[in-house]
Amino acid sequence: ARVSPIPSSANSDPTGSTSLTDKMAPYSLSMRWILLACALAATSASALRAGASRVAPRAAARARIALGSANALAGLVLAPRREAGFDDKVIGSACVRRFVNDDGEQWLMWYSARGRDFDPDVLSIATGRIGLATSTDGVSWTREGAVLSENRDEWFFFDTAHVGVGDVQVMSSQSQRTGGVAMYWCYYFGGDLARTAETAPKGASMSIGLAMSSNGRNWGRVEGEHANGAILTPSDDPAAFDAAFVGWPQVVMRRPEDYVLYYHTIVARTGNYVVAAARGTDGVKFNKVGPILSAGPPGSFDERGAGARHVIEVKQQDGVRQPRFLMAYEAIDGAGTHSIGLARSDDGLAWTKSGDGPIFAPSAAQGAWDGGAVGRPNLVPLDGGRYRLFYYGQSGKGAASEQEWSGIGVAECDGTDWSAWTRVGSTHDARA
Repeated sequence: ARVSPIPSSANSDPTGSTSLTDKMAPYSLSMRWILLACALAATSASALRAGASRVAPRAAARARIALGSANALAGLVLAPRREAGFDDKVIGSACVRRFVNDDGEQWLMWYSARGRDFDPDVLSIATGRIGLATSTDGVSWTREGAVLSENRDEWFFFDTAHVGVGDVQVMSSQSQRTGGVAMYWCYYFGGDLARTAETAPKGASMSIGLAMSSNGRNWGRVEGEHANGAILTPSDDPAAFDAAFVGWPQVVMRRPEDYVLYYHTIVARTGNYVVAAARGTDGVKFNKVGPILSAGPPGSFDERGAGARHVIEVKQQDGVRQPRFLMAYEAIDGAGTHSIGLARSDDGLAWTKSGDGPIFAPSAAQGAWDGGAVGRPNLVPLDGGRYRLFYYGQSGKGAASEQEWSGIGVAECDGTDWSAWTRVGSTHDARA
């Protein structure tokens, strides 16, 4: 596979230092953007009508938060920056990794973001460029700049309009000629500059790609087997479940030479989100398996399906029988409320939902920054069996770009009760 270097963004660290989604009949290609835009942003119309009485006007929300309510800001660790930059409009999904060595802890967060200067004709979701933030405790973060931007070199690639982070792994692979040296593998997604209809936004039909790095900051795109450079693309069959887009990837190695790539899409005939999987032997080439987690029954907290998710392998305890894998997934109910659910699996492919409700929901605190929606979970194991949940949150319903507050939050649990999460407090300025 050809590896091409990625130029630094115009909004990256100026010093140049190394200090980084009505039922529909099968639709045509020109309808992809309609389905995507409606499903990704349509937590607004009916949802706002249903919850209008409890969604405060922006000015009131701003006033309450400005008073310094600790509960209102609980959990918030990274928000759109106050000063101009690539991430000054909206911050979306995040991938967090914790490393421990003799010098202590090092935390790395790759996150999707969009600035106010980003092309307004690109599909309005919380993507654009990928940034890096670092931390010594996983709570107070320092931004390092944009590390992966829209592709400006290969005009025919799938990611010329926008990119978003899915997963970052540290692995070695002879097939990628790393010489046995561990490299950072970034599984990301993006859309190109083509419009599927005259009035369609750019970047609506998204694919999944791979980039590699020796330090997590300087990346080179790995050209996939598809003509647009992707490693996984939407189906060419307009009746297929994933014909609209494939996005928000995560890769889990079940055993050597057995990789599972999880992603989600929208099913045309239902308009619901669904989690799907693909399998491969080298982490680069994948064959689709099909849907593995779908919408719940009418009236359930995931009636409209499951979207972005994070799968972890649970450490087995002597004498305790438990599933090998856990999945925290973004759930959408009939009113468009986003929360986080839990599923369990012995093999990473056949999943059973755990419980009848979410394990993590929007905050009930008055004026909370994450009182409108929570989703895009990322689980990080801590010492002593504890876990941290990094998640995307926003203050209201509707599109991310319309929110008074949005960003990345963090909560903790003890690893025994997955529904008992406590938002982590911080005195750090999340907009710095």
